[in-house]
Amino acid sequence: MSHPTNPSHPAPQPNETTGSVISLSEIFVTINMGVNAMPHPGGYVLADRNDIGVGGGFAMLKAASRMGAAAEHAGIVGNGVWGSIIREAMTTEGITHTGLDRLDEDSGFRVMLSDGGRRKTMIATFGAEAHGNPDAFDMIRPESHDVVHISGNTLTNRTASAVYAFLRREDEHWHDYPNEALGLGLMGDGVGDSGIGGGSDGGTGTGTDTDTDTDTGATGRRRYQMVFNPTGALMQHVNESLLETLVLDRPIWSCNKQEARIIAHRLGAPITEPEPITVNGNTDAAMPELCAMVGEILKAPLVVRTGAAGAWVWEPERAESGPVHVPGHAVKAVHMQSAGSCHTGALCAMLARGVPLVDAVRVANAASALAVERAGGNLGGEPECPSYEEALSLANRELR
Repeated sequence: MSHPTNPSHPAPQPNETTGSVISLSEIFVTINMGVNAMPHPGGYVLADRNDIGVGGGFAMLKAASRMGAAAEHAGIVGNGVWGSIIREAMTTEGITHTGLDRLDEDSGFRVMLSDGGRRKTMIATFGAEAHGNPDAFDMIRPESHDVVHISGNTLTNRTASAVYAFLRREDEHWHDYPNEALGLGLMGDGVGDSGIGGGSDGGTGTGTDTDTDTDTGATGRRRYQMVFNPTGALMQHVNESLLETLVLDRPIWSCNKQEARIIAHRLGAPITEPEPITVNGNTDAAMPELCAMVGEILKAPLVVRTGAAGAWVWEPERAESGPVHVPGHAVKAVHMQSAGSCHTGALCAMLARGVPLVDAVRVANAASALAVERAGGNLGGEPECPSYEEALSLANRELR
Protein backbone atom coordinates (compact mmCIF):
# COMPACT_ATOMS: atom_id res chain seq x y z
CA MET A 1 0.00 0.00 0.00
CA SER A 2 1.32 3.43 -0.88
CA HIS A 3 2.12 5.96 1.78
CA PRO A 4 -1.04 8.03 2.33
CA THR A 5 0.76 11.36 1.98
CA ASN A 6 2.50 10.64 -1.32
CA PRO A 7 0.10 11.44 -4.17
CA SER A 8 2.59 10.39 -6.85
CA HIS A 9 2.49 6.65 -6.10
CA PRO A 10 -0.07 4.28 -7.63
CA ALA A 11 -3.38 4.21 -5.80
CA PRO A 12 -3.68 1.21 -3.46
CA GLN A 13 -6.13 -1.63 -3.86
CA PRO A 14 -9.05 -1.50 -1.41
CA ASN A 15 -9.12 -3.74 1.65
CA GLU A 16 -11.28 -6.83 1.60
CA THR A 17 -13.25 -5.58 4.61
CA THR A 18 -15.48 -2.78 3.43
CA GLY A 19 -18.25 -0.70 4.91
CA SER A 20 -21.28 1.07 3.54
CA VAL A 21 -21.73 4.68 2.46
CA ILE A 22 -24.71 5.93 4.47
CA SER A 23 -26.16 9.29 3.44
CA LEU A 24 -28.32 11.42 5.73
CA SER A 25 -28.96 13.82 2.85
CA GLU A 26 -32.25 14.61 1.14
CA ILE A 27 -33.29 13.30 -2.27
CA PHE A 28 -35.91 14.96 -4.45
CA VAL A 29 -37.17 14.87 -8.03
CA THR A 30 -35.93 17.40 -10.60
CA ILE A 31 -38.13 18.51 -13.50
CA ASN A 32 -35.79 19.94 -16.13
CA MET A 33 -37.26 22.32 -18.73
CA GLY A 34 -35.35 23.79 -21.65
CA VAL A 35 -36.57 27.24 -22.68
CA ASN A 36 -35.42 29.78 -25.25
CA ALA A 37 -35.54 32.59 -22.70
CA MET A 38 -36.51 33.08 -19.06
CA PRO A 39 -40.08 34.34 -18.69
CA HIS A 40 -40.63 37.77 -17.18
CA PRO A 41 -43.23 38.14 -14.38
CA GLY A 42 -46.63 37.40 -15.84
CA GLY A 43 -45.06 36.29 -19.12
CA TYR A 44 -45.13 33.07 -21.12
CA VAL A 45 -42.46 30.92 -22.74
CA LEU A 46 -42.58 27.51 -24.37
CA ALA A 47 -40.39 24.68 -23.09
CA ASP A 48 -39.38 22.65 -26.13
CA ARG A 49 -37.39 20.14 -24.09
CA ASN A 50 -38.15 18.50 -20.77
CA ASP A 51 -37.31 15.47 -18.66
CA ILE A 52 -37.52 14.21 -15.10
CA GLY A 53 -34.52 13.21 -13.00
CA VAL A 54 -33.56 12.70 -9.37
CA GLY A 55 -31.43 15.22 -7.49
CA GLY A 56 -30.06 16.11 -4.10
CA GLY A 57 -27.98 13.37 -2.46
CA PHE A 58 -28.85 10.88 -5.20
CA ALA A 59 -25.84 11.81 -7.38
CA MET A 60 -23.43 11.24 -4.50
CA LEU A 61 -24.91 7.84 -3.67
CA LYS A 62 -24.97 6.85 -7.35
CA ALA A 63 -21.27 7.66 -7.58
CA ALA A 64 -20.51 5.67 -4.42
CA SER A 65 -22.41 2.67 -5.77
CA ARG A 66 -20.66 2.82 -9.14
CA MET A 67 -17.34 2.91 -7.32
CA GLY A 68 -18.13 -0.43 -5.72
CA ALA A 69 -19.40 0.55 -2.28
CA ALA A 70 -22.70 -0.46 -0.70
CA ALA A 71 -24.76 2.74 -0.87
CA GLU A 72 -27.57 3.45 1.63
CA HIS A 73 -29.98 6.37 1.67
CA ALA A 74 -31.02 7.06 5.26
CA GLY A 75 -33.12 10.11 4.39
CA ILE A 76 -36.91 10.26 4.26
CA VAL A 77 -38.80 9.24 1.10
CA GLY A 78 -42.44 10.22 0.68
CA ASN A 79 -45.49 8.40 -0.66
CA GLY A 80 -46.73 9.47 -4.07
CA VAL A 81 -45.62 10.11 -7.64
CA TRP A 82 -42.31 11.73 -6.73
CA GLY A 83 -41.47 9.16 -4.06
CA SER A 84 -42.08 6.36 -6.57
CA ILE A 85 -39.68 7.97 -9.05
CA ILE A 86 -37.02 8.24 -6.35
CA ARG A 87 -37.41 4.61 -5.27
CA GLU A 88 -37.18 3.38 -8.87
CA ALA A 89 -34.02 5.43 -9.48
CA MET A 90 -32.40 4.08 -6.31
CA THR A 91 -33.24 0.50 -7.28
CA THR A 92 -31.73 1.03 -10.74
CA GLU A 93 -28.44 2.26 -9.24
CA GLY A 94 -28.26 -0.37 -6.49
CA ILE A 95 -28.95 2.10 -3.66
CA THR A 96 -30.70 0.70 -0.60
CA HIS A 97 -33.22 2.85 1.26
CA THR A 98 -32.68 2.34 5.01
CA GLY A 99 -34.44 5.52 6.12
CA LEU A 100 -38.06 6.31 6.89
CA ASP A 101 -40.96 6.00 4.45
CA ARG A 102 -43.48 8.74 5.10
CA LEU A 103 -47.01 7.73 4.16
CA ASP A 104 -48.79 11.04 4.71
CA GLU A 105 -46.71 13.18 2.34
CA ASP A 106 -44.93 12.89 -0.99
CA SER A 107 -41.30 13.82 -1.59
CA GLY A 108 -40.47 17.30 -2.88
CA PHE A 109 -39.42 18.37 -6.33
CA ARG A 110 -37.52 21.14 -8.10
CA VAL A 111 -38.31 22.79 -11.43
CA MET A 112 -35.07 23.68 -13.25
CA LEU A 113 -35.32 26.18 -16.11
CA SER A 114 -32.41 26.24 -18.55
CA ASP A 115 -32.01 28.68 -21.42
CA GLY A 116 -28.74 27.15 -22.59
CA GLY A 117 -26.50 29.31 -20.41
CA ARG A 118 -24.36 28.16 -17.48
CA ARG A 119 -26.85 29.39 -14.90
CA LYS A 120 -30.12 27.63 -14.21
CA THR A 121 -33.22 29.02 -12.52
CA MET A 122 -34.73 26.79 -9.84
CA ILE A 123 -38.16 26.71 -8.23
CA ALA A 124 -38.29 24.41 -5.19
CA THR A 125 -41.05 22.80 -3.19
CA PHE A 126 -40.16 20.78 -0.11
CA GLY A 127 -41.73 17.48 0.82
CA ALA A 128 -41.17 14.55 3.15
CA GLU A 129 -37.38 14.75 2.81
CA ALA A 130 -37.34 18.17 4.50
CA HIS A 131 -39.92 17.52 7.21
CA GLY A 132 -38.11 15.06 9.45
CA ASN A 133 -38.66 14.97 13.20
CA PRO A 134 -35.72 14.78 15.66
CA ASP A 135 -36.02 10.97 15.80
CA ALA A 136 -35.86 10.48 12.00
CA PHE A 137 -32.36 8.92 12.15
CA ASP A 138 -32.77 6.98 15.41
CA MET A 139 -32.65 3.65 13.57
CA ILE A 140 -29.37 4.52 11.81
CA ARG A 141 -26.55 2.75 13.65
CA PRO A 142 -23.30 2.93 11.62
CA GLU A 143 -20.90 0.04 12.04
CA SER A 144 -17.13 -0.15 11.87
CA HIS A 145 -15.77 0.78 8.39
CA ASP A 146 -18.98 2.60 7.39
CA VAL A 147 -18.87 6.17 6.07
CA VAL A 148 -21.71 8.52 7.04
CA HIS A 149 -22.30 11.39 4.62
CA ILE A 150 -24.07 14.61 5.63
CA SER A 151 -24.97 17.32 3.13
CA GLY A 152 -25.17 20.96 4.11
CA ASN A 153 -28.51 21.26 2.33
CA THR A 154 -30.08 18.97 4.93
CA LEU A 155 -29.18 21.44 7.65
CA THR A 156 -31.28 24.24 6.17
CA ASN A 157 -34.73 22.72 6.80
CA ARG A 158 -36.62 20.87 9.54
CA THR A 159 -34.74 17.60 9.07
CA ALA A 160 -31.74 19.43 10.53
CA SER A 161 -33.18 18.59 13.96
CA ALA A 162 -32.72 14.89 13.14
CA VAL A 163 -29.10 15.46 12.06
CA TYR A 164 -28.49 17.36 15.30
CA ALA A 165 -29.98 14.52 17.35
CA PHE A 166 -27.87 11.97 15.43
CA LEU A 167 -24.66 13.88 16.07
CA ARG A 168 -25.40 14.36 19.78
CA ARG A 169 -26.36 10.71 20.18
CA GLU A 170 -23.27 9.39 18.45
CA ASP A 171 -20.90 11.55 20.51
CA GLU A 172 -22.86 11.74 23.75
CA HIS A 173 -19.72 10.92 25.77
CA TRP A 174 -18.66 14.56 25.29
CA HIS A 175 -21.36 15.52 27.79
CA ASP A 176 -19.13 14.06 30.52
CA TYR A 177 -16.34 16.55 29.89
CA PRO A 178 -16.23 20.31 30.48
CA ASN A 179 -15.44 22.39 27.41
CA GLU A 180 -12.20 23.54 28.99
CA ALA A 181 -10.93 19.97 29.27
CA LEU A 182 -11.49 19.38 25.57
CA GLY A 183 -10.08 22.75 24.51
CA LEU A 184 -13.31 23.54 22.68
CA GLY A 185 -14.46 27.13 22.29
CA LEU A 186 -18.16 28.00 22.26
CA MET A 187 -19.59 29.90 19.34
CA GLY A 188 -22.37 31.82 21.04
CA ASP A 189 -20.62 35.17 20.60
CA GLY A 190 -18.36 34.17 17.74
CA VAL A 191 -15.04 32.37 17.63
CA GLY A 192 -12.69 32.79 20.56
CA ASP A 193 -9.02 33.69 20.37
CA SER A 194 -8.00 30.10 19.75
CA GLY A 195 -10.83 29.38 17.31
CA ILE A 196 -13.13 26.40 17.47
CA GLY A 197 -11.42 23.40 19.00
CA GLY A 198 -8.40 25.51 19.74
CA GLY A 199 -6.34 23.57 22.24
CA SER A 200 -6.97 19.87 21.75
CA ASP A 201 -6.76 17.32 18.98
CA GLY A 202 -10.10 15.85 20.01
CA GLY A 203 -11.25 13.28 17.48
CA THR A 204 -9.98 13.61 13.95
CA GLY A 205 -12.78 11.65 12.34
CA THR A 206 -10.25 9.53 10.46
CA GLY A 207 -12.01 6.29 11.27
CA THR A 208 -9.33 4.69 13.47
CA ASP A 209 -10.71 1.84 15.58
CA THR A 210 -10.77 2.32 19.34
CA ASP A 211 -10.43 -0.24 22.10
CA THR A 212 -14.00 0.28 23.21
CA ASP A 213 -17.07 -1.76 22.29
CA THR A 214 -19.05 1.31 21.31
CA ASP A 215 -18.98 3.42 18.19
CA THR A 216 -17.19 6.24 19.98
CA GLY A 217 -14.50 6.47 22.62
CA ALA A 218 -13.58 9.03 25.24
CA THR A 219 -11.06 10.59 22.86
CA GLY A 220 -13.81 11.69 20.47
CA ARG A 221 -12.80 9.13 17.83
CA ARG A 222 -15.42 6.96 16.19
CA ARG A 223 -15.06 3.56 14.62
CA TYR A 224 -16.74 4.74 11.43
CA GLN A 225 -15.93 7.79 9.35
CA MET A 226 -18.07 10.84 8.69
CA VAL A 227 -17.87 13.10 5.63
CA PHE A 228 -19.56 16.49 5.66
CA ASN A 229 -20.25 18.28 2.37
CA PRO A 230 -21.06 21.94 3.21
CA THR A 231 -22.85 24.51 1.09
CA GLY A 232 -22.64 28.28 0.98
CA ALA A 233 -26.20 28.56 2.26
CA LEU A 234 -25.39 26.34 5.21
CA MET A 235 -22.41 28.31 6.41
CA GLN A 236 -24.36 31.55 6.14
CA HIS A 237 -27.66 30.47 7.70
CA VAL A 238 -27.26 27.36 9.90
CA ASN A 239 -27.75 28.07 13.60
CA GLU A 240 -24.76 28.29 15.93
CA SER A 241 -25.60 25.30 18.12
CA LEU A 242 -25.91 22.93 15.17
CA LEU A 243 -22.75 24.23 13.52
CA GLU A 244 -20.80 23.94 16.75
CA THR A 245 -21.97 20.36 17.28
CA LEU A 246 -20.96 19.49 13.73
CA VAL A 247 -17.50 21.00 14.19
CA LEU A 248 -17.01 19.18 17.48
CA ASP A 249 -17.82 15.87 15.79
CA ARG A 250 -14.67 16.26 13.63
CA PRO A 251 -15.97 14.93 10.30
CA ILE A 252 -13.91 14.97 7.12
CA TRP A 253 -14.89 18.27 5.47
CA SER A 254 -15.14 18.00 1.66
CA CYS A 255 -15.82 21.21 -0.23
CA ASN A 256 -14.83 23.38 -3.17
CA LYS A 257 -12.67 26.47 -2.90
CA GLN A 258 -15.56 28.92 -2.68
CA GLU A 259 -17.17 26.91 0.12
CA ALA A 260 -13.83 26.73 1.94
CA ARG A 261 -13.58 30.52 1.93
CA ILE A 262 -17.14 30.82 3.24
CA ILE A 263 -16.25 28.40 6.04
CA ALA A 264 -13.18 30.49 6.81
CA HIS A 265 -15.27 33.66 7.11
CA ARG A 266 -17.93 31.99 9.26
CA LEU A 267 -15.40 30.48 11.68
CA GLY A 268 -13.06 33.47 11.79
CA ALA A 269 -10.00 32.10 9.99
CA PRO A 270 -7.57 34.99 9.27
CA ILE A 271 -7.17 34.27 5.55
CA THR A 272 -5.77 36.79 3.08
CA GLU A 273 -8.34 39.11 1.52
CA PRO A 274 -8.85 39.68 -1.31
CA GLU A 275 -7.81 36.28 -2.65
CA PRO A 276 -4.30 36.51 -4.17
CA ILE A 277 -4.24 36.15 -7.97
CA THR A 278 -1.12 35.53 -10.02
CA VAL A 279 -0.32 37.28 -13.33
CA ASN A 280 -1.97 34.48 -15.34
CA GLY A 281 -5.16 34.72 -13.25
CA ASN A 282 -4.48 31.58 -11.20
CA THR A 283 -5.46 31.55 -7.51
CA ASP A 284 -3.85 28.26 -6.46
CA ALA A 285 -0.99 30.06 -4.73
CA ALA A 286 -3.38 30.90 -1.91
CA MET A 287 -4.56 27.31 -1.39
CA PRO A 288 -1.92 26.17 1.16
CA GLU A 289 -2.74 29.14 3.39
CA LEU A 290 -6.49 28.66 3.03
CA CYS A 291 -6.39 24.92 3.74
CA ALA A 292 -4.04 25.26 6.70
CA MET A 293 -6.04 28.08 8.29
CA VAL A 294 -9.40 26.35 7.92
CA GLY A 295 -7.99 22.96 8.90
CA GLU A 296 -6.38 24.31 12.05
CA ILE A 297 -9.69 25.79 13.19
CA LEU A 298 -11.73 22.69 12.35
CA LYS A 299 -9.09 20.33 13.82
CA ALA A 300 -10.40 17.81 11.32
CA PRO A 301 -9.40 16.43 7.91
CA LEU A 302 -10.16 18.86 5.09
CA VAL A 303 -10.47 18.23 1.34
CA VAL A 304 -10.74 21.28 -0.92
CA ARG A 305 -11.56 20.62 -4.58
CA THR A 306 -10.08 22.97 -7.19
CA GLY A 307 -11.58 21.57 -10.40
CA ALA A 308 -9.15 20.42 -13.07
CA ALA A 309 -6.22 21.38 -10.81
CA GLY A 310 -7.15 18.56 -8.44
CA ALA A 311 -7.63 18.95 -4.71
CA TRP A 312 -5.82 19.90 -1.50
CA VAL A 313 -5.84 17.72 1.62
CA TRP A 314 -5.06 18.82 5.18
CA GLU A 315 -4.90 16.27 8.00
CA PRO A 316 -4.43 17.07 11.73
CA GLU A 317 -1.88 14.32 12.30
CA ARG A 318 0.32 15.77 9.54
CA ALA A 319 -0.36 19.44 10.19
CA GLU A 320 3.35 20.32 10.50
CA SER A 321 4.04 19.21 6.92
CA GLY A 322 1.18 21.36 5.62
CA PRO A 323 -1.54 20.61 3.06
CA VAL A 324 -0.92 18.01 0.35
CA HIS A 325 -1.77 18.85 -3.26
CA VAL A 326 -3.30 15.91 -5.12
CA PRO A 327 -3.09 16.75 -8.85
CA GLY A 328 -6.01 16.46 -11.24
CA HIS A 329 -6.17 15.25 -14.83
CA ALA A 330 -6.44 17.06 -18.15
CA VAL A 331 -9.72 16.12 -19.83
CA LYS A 332 -12.11 17.64 -22.35
CA ALA A 333 -15.03 18.64 -20.16
CA VAL A 334 -18.57 18.40 -21.50
CA HIS A 335 -20.17 19.63 -18.29
CA MET A 336 -18.40 21.38 -15.40
CA GLN A 337 -21.23 21.78 -12.91
CA SER A 338 -22.26 19.18 -10.34
CA ALA A 339 -18.95 17.32 -10.49
CA GLY A 340 -18.61 17.78 -6.73
CA SER A 341 -21.24 15.10 -6.07
CA CYS A 342 -19.26 12.56 -8.09
CA HIS A 343 -16.04 13.51 -6.28
CA THR A 344 -17.67 13.23 -2.86
CA GLY A 345 -19.35 9.93 -3.70
CA ALA A 346 -16.11 8.43 -4.99
CA LEU A 347 -14.26 9.74 -1.94
CA CYS A 348 -16.78 8.16 0.44
CA ALA A 349 -16.68 4.88 -1.47
CA MET A 350 -12.91 4.64 -1.31
CA LEU A 351 -12.89 5.45 2.40
CA ALA A 352 -15.50 2.75 2.97
CA ARG A 353 -13.25 0.35 1.06
CA GLY A 354 -10.37 1.04 3.43
CA VAL A 355 -8.26 3.43 1.34
CA PRO A 356 -6.32 6.23 3.16
CA LEU A 357 -7.62 9.77 2.68
CA VAL A 358 -5.03 11.14 0.24
CA ASP A 359 -5.22 8.04 -1.94
CA ALA A 360 -9.02 8.19 -1.80
CA VAL A 361 -8.82 11.77 -3.08
CA ARG A 362 -6.58 10.64 -5.92
CA VAL A 363 -9.20 8.18 -7.12
CA ALA A 364 -11.98 10.74 -6.56
CA ASN A 365 -10.06 13.26 -8.70
CA ALA A 366 -9.88 10.72 -11.49
CA ALA A 367 -13.54 9.75 -11.16
CA SER A 368 -14.74 13.36 -11.33
CA ALA A 369 -12.42 14.09 -14.28
CA LEU A 370 -13.96 11.22 -16.24
CA ALA A 371 -17.43 12.28 -15.11
CA VAL A 372 -17.23 15.75 -16.62
CA GLU A 373 -16.40 14.14 -19.97
CA ARG A 374 -19.70 12.28 -19.84
CA ALA A 375 -22.92 14.25 -19.72
CA GLY A 376 -25.90 12.31 -18.43
CA GLY A 377 -28.90 11.55 -20.57
CA ASN A 378 -31.15 14.15 -18.92
CA LEU A 379 -31.59 17.77 -19.92
CA GLY A 380 -29.43 18.96 -17.07
CA GLY A 381 -26.50 16.99 -18.47
CA GLU A 382 -25.02 16.24 -15.06
CA PRO A 383 -21.65 14.45 -15.05
CA GLU A 384 -21.81 10.63 -15.05
CA CYS A 385 -19.53 8.87 -12.55
CA PRO A 386 -17.41 6.09 -14.07
CA SER A 387 -16.76 2.64 -12.62
CA TYR A 388 -14.06 2.02 -10.02
CA GLU A 389 -11.87 0.25 -12.57
CA GLU A 390 -12.02 3.20 -14.97
CA ALA A 391 -11.23 5.72 -12.22
CA LEU A 392 -8.36 3.64 -10.87
CA SER A 393 -6.86 3.29 -14.35
CA LEU A 394 -6.81 7.06 -14.83
CA ALA A 395 -5.57 7.67 -11.29
CA ASN A 396 -2.52 5.50 -11.97
CA ARG A 397 -1.59 7.22 -15.22
CA GLU A 398 0.91 10.07 -15.35
CA LEU A 399 -0.57 12.99 -13.41
CA ARG A 400 -0.79 16.48 -14.81
